[in-house]
Amino acid sequence: MSKIRWLFALGLAIVVLPGSVIAQTTGTVTGRVTDQQQQPVAGAQVLVVGGSARAVTDQSGNYRLTGVRAGSVQVSATRLGFDTRTQTVNVTAGGTANADFTLSSSALEIGGLVVTATGREQRQREMGNAVSTINTAQVEMASVPSTTSLIQGRSAGVTVTNASGEVGTSSRIRIRGSNSVSLSNEPLVIVDGVRINSSEITTVGSWQSVSRLNDINPEDIENVEILKGPAAAALYGTAAANGVIQITTKRGRAGAPRWSVYTELTNMRDVYDYPASFRADCYLLDVAEGGCNEVTGIISFNPLETPGFSPFIDGHRRQVGLSVSGGSEAVTYYISGDVEDEQGVYETNQANRYNLRANLTSRLSDQLNLTLKTGYNRSDAKLPPNDNNLYGYLLNGLLGSADPEVNCGNYGICKEETGAFDSGQETSRFVSSINANYRPLDWLSIVGTFGLDQVNRHDFETAPPNRIRPVFSSLIPMGYRTSNRVETTNLTGTLDATSTFNLRENLVSTTSVGTQHNRENYYDTRAFGRGLAPGTNSLKGTSQLFAVNENTVENSTVGAYGQQQFAWNDRIFITGALRGDDNSAFGTGTAFVWYPSVSGSWVLSEEPFFSRVPAFSNLRLRAAYGKSGLRPRFRDAITYFTPEAVRVGSADVAAVTLAGTGNPDLRPEISTELELGFDAGLLDDRIGLEFTFYDKKSEDALIERRLAPSLGLTTTRFENVGSVSNRGFEAMLNARVLESRNFAWDFALSASRTRNELLELGEGIEPIIMGGTRVQQRHQPGYPLGGYWFKPVTYADANGDGLLQVSEVSIGDTAVYMGSPFPTKEASFTTNFTLFNTVKLSGLVDYKGGHKQMNFTRFDRCSWEAICEAQFVRDRTNLTDQAGLIAFYILSPQENTTVYLEDSDFVKLRELSLSLMAPERWASRFGMSGLRLTLSGRNLKTWTDYTGFDPEVNGFGLTNFQTYDYYTQPPLRYYTARIDVNF
Repeated sequence: MSKIRWLFALGLAIVVLPGSVIAQTTGTVTGRVTDQQQQPVAGAQVLVVGGSARAVTDQSGNYRLTGVRAGSVQVSATRLGFDTRTQTVNVTAGGTANADFTLSSSALEIGGLVVTATGREQRQREMGNAVSTINTAQVEMASVPSTTSLIQGRSAGVTVTNASGEVGTSSRIRIRGSNSVSLSNEPLVIVDGVRINSSEITTVGSWQSVSRLNDINPEDIENVEILKGPAAAALYGTAAANGVIQITTKRGRAGAPRWSVYTELTNMRDVYDYPASFRADCYLLDVAEGGCNEVTGIISFNPLETPGFSPFIDGHRRQVGLSVSGGSEAVTYYISGDVEDEQGVYETNQANRYNLRANLTSRLSDQLNLTLKTGYNRSDAKLPPNDNNLYGYLLNGLLGSADPEVNCGNYGICKEETGAFDSGQETSRFVSSINANYRPLDWLSIVGTFGLDQVNRHDFETAPPNRIRPVFSSLIPMGYRTSNRVETTNLTGTLDATSTFNLRENLVSTTSVGTQHNRENYYDTRAFGRGLAPGTNSLKGTSQLFAVNENTVENSTVGAYGQQQFAWNDRIFITGALRGDDNSAFGTGTAFVWYPSVSGSWVLSEEPFFSRVPAFSNLRLRAAYGKSGLRPRFRDAITYFTPEAVRVGSADVAAVTLAGTGNPDLRPEISTELELGFDAGLLDDRIGLEFTFYDKKSEDALIERRLAPSLGLTTTRFENVGSVSNRGFEAMLNARVLESRNFAWDFALSASRTRNELLELGEGIEPIIMGGTRVQQRHQPGYPLGGYWFKPVTYADANGDGLLQVSEVSIGDTAVYMGSPFPTKEASFTTNFTLFNTVKLSGLVDYKGGHKQMNFTRFDRCSWEAICEAQFVRDRTNLTDQAGLIAFYILSPQENTTVYLEDSDFVKLRELSLSLMAPERWASRFGMSGLRLTLSGRNLKTWTDYTGFDPEVNGFGLTNFQTYDYYTQPPLRYYTARIDVNF
C-alpha cells in the first residue's frame, strides 16, 4: 500500500509541481498577425525561438502564447505563402507581453513549419533537406477530383502517372526514381501522425487498381508535405526509403462558427478517335510477296464510334459538401461531410463515396493540448472489364469483325454481354488519431500520438448464367461468383520528449528522444464458385468448382530514436539523429537496424558580412545525409508450409507441402542519400529559387536467387545481394510577378531529372526478365530498372511506293536496351491571375519525358490480328505497321514487337480554371461572407508524338515495373462547375 501512495504522490508531483513552477517563472505573449492590407492572417504559426511555446492564430489573427520563460525572448510568426517575421519581447513572470506582426507575401518558403517524425513541428529554415509543401488554400479544388490529382504536377521529383481513365482507379507515385527490385516503390503515407494503408488494390476481374490514398477527401486536407528521400526521412526508419507523404487535415480556428458549403457538377467525356477494323481478301504483305496483285474487297466497321454499337456514354460527377469550424480559446473544432457520385463513360463504371470528419482540439490547461481527429469513408466502385481481358469493351471494339452483322461488329461478344459482368469493390474505412502535447516545463515538451487505420473491403465479381455466349470459353455461360472479404488494421503509437536549452546567449540546444510502435494486420477470406443458379447473385447459388482460401499477414515494427540540434544565432543549424528498428519480418539473425542522419542549414543572408543588394534578399545553404529502409515481405525470412488435401486410399486426408524457403539472415533494404541544395530569395522575396542535388543508393536489395533442386526446397529464396542507384536534381522557381490591390500574378516553374541504374543483382544471378518475348522488360545491371529490351528492327521503302518488301526489313541478332518505362525528366508550370479580387484564372501544365511506352494495342491490331488500315491501304506514313507485320510473322515468328515501342514524352494542359468571386459587400447582403463560382477543365489538351490514345495509360494497372498500353481506357476530360458559399 505504501508503494501505491508513493507512486500516486510522484504522479501528482509530475502533473502539479511543473504548473506551479511555470506560474512563478513564466509569462504570456499575445498579439495579432495581419497582412500588408491589415487583414487578419488566420492559421499563422507563432512560436518562441529556442523554446517549446507555440500557438496558431484564430480567424481574427489573434494568438496567445503561454508558458513563455521570463526574460528577453524572440517570438517568430510565419505562414505558408508569407515571409517570417521575428521580434524580441520582454516577458515578466506572471505578466503579459504584446507582439503584433505584419507579414508580407513571399515566393520563398524557408520559414514554414513542417511536421517531423518526432510529432513536433520544425521550421523549414532549420532543416538541411528539401521539403515540398502543397497548401490546399492555394489550389483550385474544382480542378482536383482526388488526392492523387492534388499531388500531381505540384512537386519537383514527384512523378504521378495515371494508369487508366476509368473512374475509381488510381495513379502510380514515384519519388526520386525506383529504389527496389522486389518490394513496393510507393511512398509511405501518414495522415495526422498515423501510418495508413496506401497500397493500390487490384479488384477482381480488372487489371486496374483502386487507390486507398484516394479514400482521403482532398476537401479535408489542409496541407501535404513531401519528404523525398532517406536524407529527409531517416527518422521514419524501416518504411521510408521511397519517401514520405504527410497529410495534415484541417483544424478549427477560435472564433464564431464559419460554415462552408460547396457543390460540384462535372461532365466527363472520352474525347479520343477510335479507329475502325478492316478486313479484305489479302494484305499488303501478300501483295509484296506476290500472293495477290492488289488488295480488294475491303470492308470496315467501327463499333466504338457508331451510335447504337458504341459502349460510351457521357459520364458525370456530382459532389456536395458541408463543413463548419470555429470554437473558443479552450476548444476548437472542424466538422465536415461530403457525398460524391461518379458515373464513368461506361454504364458499368461507377464510383460513390461518403466522407465524414470531426477534428477537435482542446486546451485542457496552459500546459496540455489534446487533439482528436477522426474520419470515416465509405466508397463503392464498379470497374468494367478492360485491358488484357477478352471480354473488355475496348478489346472487342478495337479488334472488331469489320461487319456489324457479326458479333455486333466486335471481336467476339456484344457490348451487352460485356456489361453483364458485375465487378467491383466496397470499402469502409476509419482513420482516427489522438495527439497530446504536454509542456510540463518551459524547456520541455512531450508529444504522444496514437492512431488507427481500419479498412474493411469486399472485392466481388459476378458473371450471370446464360447471358454471355461461349465464344472464348464454354465455362463462362454457366456463370460464376467471386467474393473476397479483406480486413486491414494499422496501429501507430509514438511518444516523444523534446528539451530546449540556451547553452549560451546565441547557442540553443534542442534534444529529442522517442519511441514508436507500428503494427499492421491483414486478414482475408476468398471464395469462388461456378455454375450459378439463374436469379441468384451469391456463392450459395453456385454448384461446382467451389474453392475457399484464407490468408493472414501480421507485421510489427518497434523503433527508438534520438535527435540533437544546435542552433547558432538562429541561422546556423546542425542536426544529428539516429533511429533503431526491429521488425518481425527481419531474419532471426538480424538484430536492431540503425538509421543515422545528419544535416546542416545556414541562412547565409542573415550573416553580418553578407553583402545585401536589392536583387538578392535571402540565401540559405543546406545539406543532408541519411539512411532509411524497406522491410522484407511477410514470410520472406522464414521457411513455411501450406496445407493440402491428398487422397490416401479411398479418403482425403490433411497434409502440408513446403511453400517457401526462408533466409534467417534476411535484412531490410537500406537506402543512403546525400542531398545538397540552396534556397534563394530575389527582389525582396518576390522571386524564390530552390535547387537540390541528390545521390541515393539502395543496398542489400532483395533478389530472388534460384536454389539447386538437390536441396529439396522450393526453387527460390530471397537474399540481400542487389543495389540500385538514383541520382538527379530538382529545381523550382516561384515568382510573384505583380501584386497590388487590383491585380496579382504569380507562377511556379519546377523541373527535375533522375538517373536510375541497377548496379548489381548479385553474383551468379542472371538478368530478371519480365513480360516474355513480346514485351520484354529487364532488370539488368548497368541499366534502369524495368528497362525495355528488344531486337532492333530497321526498314526503308526504297522505291517510295508505300509498300515494304520483306527484303526491306531487317532485324538484329540480339536484344538491346531500348529505353526506360518511367519518365526520367519532368517539368510543370502553374500560374494564377487575379483581377480586382473578383476574377481569378489558374492553370497547370505538366511535362513528362525521357521514357518509352509499348503500344501493344497497335501491335495487336496491326500485326497479331492485322486489321488496321495500314495493312490494306498503301500509305507511306504507316510503314511502321507493315514493318511490324513482316518482323512478327516472317523474320521473328510470333516474337518481335520492337517497332511498337514508342517515345512517350508528352505535355498536358492538366488543369485550367476560371473563378468569379462576388464582392464582399454583395455577399454580405445575403448573410454570406463569400460566394464563388468556378468553371474548370482537366486533361484539356495533350501534345505528344505517341501514336496511341494516351502515353500515360498502363494495361498492367499499377504493377511495380511492367507497363504497356493494351486496351486501357485513356484519361477522361473533365468539365466542372463549382459553387462555394461561406457564411
